[in-house]
Amino acid sequence: MPEEAKELAELKKYLEERILSLRREMEALSSLVKLVDEALAKSSFKQAHELLKPQPPAGPSAEENVMLIAGRDGTVLGRMYVGPDYVRVEPSPDLSLDVSVPPFKAFLVDKILEPMKAKDRDKAERGLLDPDQVMDYHIYVDGNALKQIVVKKVVDEGRVRELRNAIKWTFERMLERMKAKG
Repeated sequence: MPEEAKELAELKKYLEERILSLRREMEALSSLVKLVDEALAKSSFKQAHELLKPQPPAGPSAEENVMLIAGRDGTVLGRMYVGPDYVRVEPSPDLSLDVSVPPFKAFLVDKILEPMKAKDRDKAERGLLDPDQVMDYHIYVDGNALKQIVVKKVVDEGRVRELRNAIKWTFERMLERMKAKG
């Protein structure tokens, strides 16, 4: 019996050392993932003048549900095309929304889109979400004129609603500021 207890104690010691070693390795890997995420975040958001030229606005496909985005006064601010796993927003062309006008970056990008993306990345790091399902977005401009916002990997109806409300609020505030400038 004492020999068996000695072997069990040695096995326990080995297992504890192995667990500690794996924890250290996991912490190191998590740190590396965070560094990669930070590098990706820095390279994925570009200033308005650096953004890609817009793709020609496409009409709705058979898979898309089209929603009007209307202001409180009834002005059509744009259209939201909701596909199986994405949302595409095109502002009304006659509005000529300027992406340098607040609160486009300060609110829509920094308070809505980036936190959604960060939340998905966090879920992916914890194994709760497939890394291929992390939300991403692209903003297409022509000069400073907003042409299109494409948000990929959006499957949750609540997230679609949140995006629609945030975009509506942002477009309304941008219009108010653009009108105030004259």
